[in-house]
Amino acid sequence: MLFNSLAFIVFYSIVLIIYFRLNTKQQNILLLLAGFFFYSFWNLSMGFLLLFVIFLNFQLGKLIYLNRDTKIGSNYFKLGLVGNLLLLAYFKYTIFFLTSSNDIFYYLDIDFSIPLPKILLPVGISFYTFHNISYITDIKRKLIEPSKSLLEFSVYDLFFPLLLAGPIERPKSLLPQISNKRIINKDEFNHGILLFLWGLFKKVVIADNLSGFVDYAFRSSLEPGMISWVAFCFAFQVYADFSGYSDAARGMAKMMGFKLMLNFNLPFIASSVSDFWKRWHISLSSWLRDYVYIPLGGNKHGFFRQNINILIVWTLGGLWHGATYGYFIWGLYCGFCIVLYNIFNRYLLSNLNSFSYLFSNILKFLGVFFTFWSFAFGLLLFSVKDFDHLLNLASGSLGLYYHSNLFLKILILLIPLIIIEAEQFWNKKEEAFLWYKDHPILLGLTMIIGMFFFSFLGIYEKMEFFYFQF
Repeated sequence: MLFNSLAFIVFYSIVLIIYFRLNTKQQNILLLLAGFFFYSFWNLSMGFLLLFVIFLNFQLGKLIYLNRDTKIGSNYFKLGLVGNLLLLAYFKYTIFFLTSSNDIFYYLDIDFSIPLPKILLPVGISFYTFHNISYITDIKRKLIEPSKSLLEFSVYDLFFPLLLAGPIERPKSLLPQISNKRIINKDEFNHGILLFLWGLFKKVVIADNLSGFVDYAFRSSLEPGMISWVAFCFAFQVYADFSGYSDAARGMAKMMGFKLMLNFNLPFIASSVSDFWKRWHISLSSWLRDYVYIPLGGNKHGFFRQNINILIVWTLGGLWHGATYGYFIWGLYCGFCIVLYNIFNRYLLSNLNSFSYLFSNILKFLGVFFTFWSFAFGLLLFSVKDFDHLLNLASGSLGLYYHSNLFLKILILLIPLIIIEAEQFWNKKEEAFLWYKDHPILLGLTMIIGMFFFSFLGIYEKMEFFYFQF
């Protein structure tokens, strides 16, 4: 079931109507049943796999806590960590490992090939694996106590708004919201509706329209200079798609009395790659920082070691996104971009910023320009299938390309996004539509224009969200 489908709208409406008539425990039971139905709607056997993972981590959390400060407790933690990662590795990386082995045999001219098994990748496994590693790690670090209720912990893993593509909520934030009574006021509920609709708008109107051009470009021989258009559109497609999912998820949660973390904060105004990753997929970036980068030593062991840690983290981050050479190279690319920025900032920018206010702003503008394009061109690695495909993309990087109809369509699609996010930037707001109570006429006009876009430009072909593949 996709957020942008009629079946889901009906499903969520029924859940919401029943939800408001129940007490907290009954609401949690409903959320558990709804989450299992929502996930199993895709594949029933994978729904039972998730139930097994939930029960395993629930029991391990209690054992780690009961044996804290002992070797037994550490062993239980290691068991949980290895168990979660092995499950992820089997489903997500087995085919990649075997394919890579076969590629090595081929290049070494060894007449041997390993048969590839058929393995169904569970939707959202990367997200709920990180969810559970957060849980047992925070217990080990004494940041939280284990959940006393299997029901509440099951809701933590099966909360359907964030189940398939995040945000990757921390147990310290989400579990208390599940345990305690949730208070829903009119203003928060109405803002939740607006966030949900804005998320669907970004997906159905912006992302899915841009994906038509991007997919066609990836399948075709590119004309000289077209690669810049493809990179630009792909960057905004992925942003509108993924931030759209996050907004829709946060909006639905808000309507039910939950507050999920902000996952995107105007990333395309970032003036450096370091700043960008504090604004893009914040839940993943902060997770990698807290559970990988800091345990590796962070920046405590000198500048060289800090940048080695960054490369390790982003290589893992690339593989988290997908088990292909493209994602692996993309992770390395992101890591190298941050390392280069750190070197540049340490030895040059830190001195230049002491110059005039005007010069500092020029540097910031250039930083925004180069940060966006380094991300946009790097994102193309997501779709690289083989070396020949890479050469085809490279062939489109030479020369200039302009098509007035293409430019006009892209502009029309992006105008609503630009206006809404410009208001956020101008008023220094982290979320869209926080002004809705103070400007009812403007809100009404916005809704009418939105309905016009939905009616004439919406794509209703049940296209999956981009990050469902992760």
